[in-house]
Amino acid sequence: MKKYLKIFLMMSLLLVAACSKDDDDNVVVPDDPNGNSAVTPDNKGNSTENQEQNSNNQEEPTEDNPAENTEKTQSVIPADKKIGLVLGGGGAKGAAEIGVLKVMEANNVKFDYIAGTSIGASVGALYAAGYTAEELEVFMASLTKEDGTDSDRIRAILSKAFEDKGVKTFADLKIPFRCVAADAKTQTEIVLSEGNLLESVMASMAIPVLYKTVEMDDMRLVDGGFLNNLPVDVAKDMGAEYTVVIDLQSAGSMLADALSDEVATLIANPDLAMQLYGEDVINFALYYFTAHPENIKYDINTKAADFYIHPDLTGYDMLSFGKENCDAMVALGVQAAEDALSKKSE
Repeated sequence: MKKYLKIFLMMSLLLVAACSKDDDDNVVVPDDPNGNSAVTPDNKGNSTENQEQNSNNQEEPTEDNPAENTEKTQSVIPADKKIGLVLGGGGAKGAAEIGVLKVMEANNVKFDYIAGTSIGASVGALYAAGYTAEELEVFMASLTKEDGTDSDRIRAILSKAFEDKGVKTFADLKIPFRCVAADAKTQTEIVLSEGNLLESVMASMAIPVLYKTVEMDDMRLVDGGFLNNLPVDVAKDMGAEYTVVIDLQSAGSMLADALSDEVATLIANPDLAMQLYGEDVINFALYYFTAHPENIKYDINTKAADFYIHPDLTGYDMLSFGKENCDAMVALGVQAAEDALSKKSE
């Protein structure tokens, strides 16, 4: 049991440490008879059609009030296609995604669909609810490390944010939105598309060791980054003809020390670990640690991206919360987006 627990905790650190991709891994994922599944937790009138009808209701930046701190650049993103925004996972590094959104707003880029995983699910859901990039920057800058590492605190913060926009379900959103989680019981990717928005976003961010798992329709959901941290395929399945993709993954990790106390506590108390996570999560951890299924899907999705933005966030990790770090990562997101636009227009 202790051997399995150590493997589980090692896996958790791998995911928490920016969902890092190992370029040397060429492991083939075993065939899964269950396959990936798109889940609709309830059927209470939460239709995509309603969301699409609202997708044009976002406030548009004007020439007199463009997004701050961005250089106006001629957009090369096609306006005659359905545009999908894809937001990858990476904890506090999601601040860089907000920087990219500031540039997109300054260039009058409108999104018809949004798909996100982990922090990308949180940023994406809030943006789809009607928050502007500037408002999201204020929101992210207000989060402390204590907020970002406590699932109860972040749940309360997100709940109020959705409530302030009058949003409870996916159907209430201005832009059609999907988020990715993973079912520990069946070891399959779950695309959440209907029902309670807060529960779905919390499920997409449920990293073991940091956050509580989410029980939903006989599923035990954990962070979607285990299986699909950059859901380009989800956006395309929604109908996106062109994808703007923001990748937060990095090759390095700075979080082992940050989580050492929590990990040491669980290793020393296997009964507590079993009580907190259960056999399903530990078995899923073994599958993840041995097969690395996220790497194969990551490779497929990065190649499928139409407009790929990968900010250089060296020196920052998933726990780099706080206004100073947020401001710096927003600026790096702005720079990465401006560079990508300039390169695309050459």
